[in-house]
Amino acid sequence: MATGPFQVAFIPPAARSLDGSVTQLHTAAYHNPQALPEGPVLVVGGANSGLQIARELATTREVDLSVGTKLPMVPQRLLGKDLFWWLTRLGLLAKTVDSRIGRRAQARDLVVGTSRRKLRRAGVRFRPRLVEASGRTLKFADGSSIDVGVVIWATGFRSDFSWVKLPGVLNDGHVIHWRGVTGVSGLYFLGLSWQHTRGSALLGFVNDDAEYLAERIATFLGDDTVRDELADSKVPAQPFESSL
Repeated sequence: MATGPFQVAFIPPAARSLDGSVTQLHTAAYHNPQALPEGPVLVVGGANSGLQIARELATTREVDLSVGTKLPMVPQRLLGKDLFWWLTRLGLLAKTVDSRIGRRAQARDLVVGTSRRKLRRAGVRFRPRLVEASGRTLKFADGSSIDVGVVIWATGFRSDFSWVKLPGVLNDGHVIHWRGVTGVSGLYFLGLSWQHTRGSALLGFVNDDAEYLAERIATFLGDDTVRDELADSKVPAQPFESSL
């Protein structure tokens, strides 16, 4: 199964308390500033999508950005090289889920290519965590509140494997596996977040997990030809450079 880790857009329960006159949308449905009604916007969520959308909207309107957790911010390019070039060269994307660095990295994601300073210069006003919503009013952890007509939920995605009905595959909605191999004979997963390394859910780095699973599947099927072809096709990994 290679359906990825992000199937369902997550919108906090507070959204249900907003008045019907407030335009609400998740980042999955966002296209551009022109597609939104005029007026101030509140963006909720301080990861990559939230910050990028807030900066884009700030060119045409007032924008408040609610950030619950401040994530580390890094530039897209360092010393003339893309960030992913460095992450690959230093081996950080290959750190496994059970390594010391891997355990620490799972706890906090990175914001790439922007900074709070740039956003403030663009006119974005930062707000703390959103704690309550009622009508057209949204309240924050510091006691402040604002009235807006547009809210963009940059609150991420959740996995949804509820359609997998096989016993022993899920525990509280999460896949039970070791590097994509489940306890069900012949059932494998690919592309899960931190399936084995930080790169497991990234298109440019999923090949290592794919190769590992191909070998397991070949063993399961008793296919020596597949194993020989995999062994012949192995080439040294090259530093990856994002096109973003």
